[in-house]
Amino acid sequence: MNLAALWLLVYSAIILSFLGGVRWGAEIAKRERPRFAELGPSILGALVGWGMVMAGFQHGMQTWLFAGMAGAFVLHYLYDTISPELPIWYRRMRLWPTLGAVLSLAFAYLLLTQQG
Repeated sequence: MNLAALWLLVYSAIILSFLGGVRWGAEIAKRERPRFAELGPSILGALVGWGMVMAGFQHGMQTWLFAGMAGAFVLHYLYDTISPELPIWYRRMRLWPTLGAVLSLAFAYLLLTQQG
């Protein structure tokens, strides 16, 4: 197993968990009573991210894990940008970190496929 690839997947899962936490923070700050329809989907990124890390442990560094993780970042970005609950500055700012994450995962994918 490529240790650097594993580190990238773990870091990606941590960031996806953080992004879900941002949604929880926005909900807590604006509501007296939480809307579970808003809180529930916000944990999906964390579950997907950690599921992919566990799949990496069990099945080795399969290249599909990197595409899946990149897809999770894109979906979380879209989820954040359509939310009226998040400030407009945050929704606009999310583009660059998302591009950085997707490009990093794509680069790791390319390196792994060239290794064999």
